[in-house]
Amino acid sequence: MRRGIQTLAYITLFLAGFCGQAFSFPEKVLDDRKKEIEMPSRPERIVSLAPTNTELLFALGLDKEIVGVTQFCDYPAAAKAKEKIGGFANIDADRIVSLKPDLVLAFGTIQLPVVAELEKRGIRVFWIYPHTVNDILRSFERIGKLTGRIDEAKRLRQGVEKEIGALQEATGQTKDEKRLTVLRVMSFNTPATIGAESFQTDIFSLAGGRNAFPAAGKDYFELSSDELAAGNPDVVLICGDDDAGLKQRIKESPLYGKLPAVQKGRVLVLPCDLTCKPGPRVGEMIRRLAEYLHPEIGYHRISN
Repeated sequence: MRRGIQTLAYITLFLAGFCGQAFSFPEKVLDDRKKEIEMPSRPERIVSLAPTNTELLFALGLDKEIVGVTQFCDYPAAAKAKEKIGGFANIDADRIVSLKPDLVLAFGTIQLPVVAELEKRGIRVFWIYPHTVNDILRSFERIGKLTGRIDEAKRLRQGVEKEIGALQEATGQTKDEKRLTVLRVMSFNTPATIGAESFQTDIFSLAGGRNAFPAAGKDYFELSSDELAAGNPDVVLICGDDDAGLKQRIKESPLYGKLPAVQKGRVLVLPCDLTCKPGPRVGEMIRRLAEYLHPEIGYHRISN
């Protein structure tokens, strides 16, 4: 009997030690400013300043911990019911402070001023700005570690990696010069697209294509009409929900309508929720683009 009790005690101590290692606090994690953020204990009140961050928090099972989101955070549906702290660029710092968060998750260079303001007011902020799919996957685990959800984060990463791996196998190792080029339309008012610093450039590559305008050191930039014509993309990608309407609009556009790809109907419309969010559904975005660029692969070949 005594031996059984001792064995149970050893097992309990072992499991306690294991769990302590997996979810030990304080935790220190580098954000994308290369700034070390220390979390003294598991956060119980989290504010998200971007739809990408909100979606990731829900994917990690942190629904109850989220106390504030932006007005654009609408996925999953439960995010709509959360307290609003403003938009993506016009964030109400006073409102955030009033929510007394343990942790604020910020995103992108446009939010750096509000990040600095919040930190001056004693708020702990973790800032992310992924430029590649690998950066996105790393953000899963860093935020998972910071919130005590590292196991969930690892499972999420592994699931996305599995989907991407299947896509890579299905599309094959196509040489760059053989890949279809993709123009990501960022504006209908001026010719604007994404460069090499955008995570979407990496998505194009993983989907078996390549960015038609991979400008080094740029994530978003404007083109001249001559540059747009010279780039002569094979496929034009727009984000939105009105498939027919957007295709008609670009066909009639004086900026894009003369492109051979547009005249041939090589226009793909995907939801902005997928196209613009470097988050948990990045694998789905890569898959949908890969299916368009490589219709021969078929979804059944990817999912099996």
